[in-house]
Amino acid sequence: MARRTRRIVAALALAAIVCGAWYLFFYEPLYGGLVARPARTLVFAHRGFGNYAPDNSLSGALMAMQSGMDGVDMDGQMSSDGALVIFHDLSVDRLTTGTGRVTSKTLQELLSLDLGPKYGHGFRDTFVATFEDFVRNIKGKGILMVELKVPGLENTGIEEKAVAIIREYRAQDSVYLSSFNPLVLYRLKKIDPAIRTVYIFIDTDWNPQLLAEIKPEDLVHLPWVLRQEPFRRAIRKLIRPDLLSVNYQVAERTIDTLLKAGHPIFLWTPESEEDLRRTLAKKPYGVISDEPQLAKKLRDGMSAP
Repeated sequence: MARRTRRIVAALALAAIVCGAWYLFFYEPLYGGLVARPARTLVFAHRGFGNYAPDNSLSGALMAMQSGMDGVDMDGQMSSDGALVIFHDLSVDRLTTGTGRVTSKTLQELLSLDLGPKYGHGFRDTFVATFEDFVRNIKGKGILMVELKVPGLENTGIEEKAVAIIREYRAQDSVYLSSFNPLVLYRLKKIDPAIRTVYIFIDTDWNPQLLAEIKPEDLVHLPWVLRQEPFRRAIRKLIRPDLLSVNYQVAERTIDTLLKAGHPIFLWTPESEEDLRRTLAKKPYGVISDEPQLAKKLRDGMSAP
């Protein structure tokens, strides 16, 4: 009798483990977050105004708003003295005439860097700006989405800094905070559940476009588990992001499954007309593009009666 009881208990435990693993890694529940589906797909300008203004510049973001974009997608990092600034690369070399890592420079050193000369096309005095500058200037004009760049497991304090500024300007509905790093999103929700979080993912480690931009010493490899959909599915259940930012070249089956479950998804970054049409046809929550004007024109044409 005791042996039979042990076998039953073992079988039940095994069944529980199998069912738990199936739910965690393979079941995609319906979306139940804070964000409602918009009337039509939103168009976000990548890194400010995509190919038409200096990368991650406030002037570019304001140009995007003036051109009727729904929002902008930017990048945030911490200075050496604990300020949150908007800048994409880990080093300043490619985008400015300066050199060195963003995190090695003080706020004043970063604010003195001009993004215009390296871009050209007549842009001058287009200086690096703070996250607060962006929140203050874009609130009421559109949505500001900022990727918080935290490559490792360390708690850098970037989440507390971002949340404090969003609270100061009462911008919880109009500022979205995104990251490839699930721990960042988890910490954000622990600080303030009202913060809109966005989980970014891609199926590959680096795509050719990003490899061409990044200095070899600045490469931060995306862990293997974060490139596998079963593990990402488990992560999403644990961190409960409000939105997803998905590379448009992620496996189509993954994208379709998420859309069917009702997840608000941004797809990034289609540029050609063919890729934009294909992306918009899926009717995601939003599209992030370096060609936002073309994306908006195609979106408006598809939604016209």
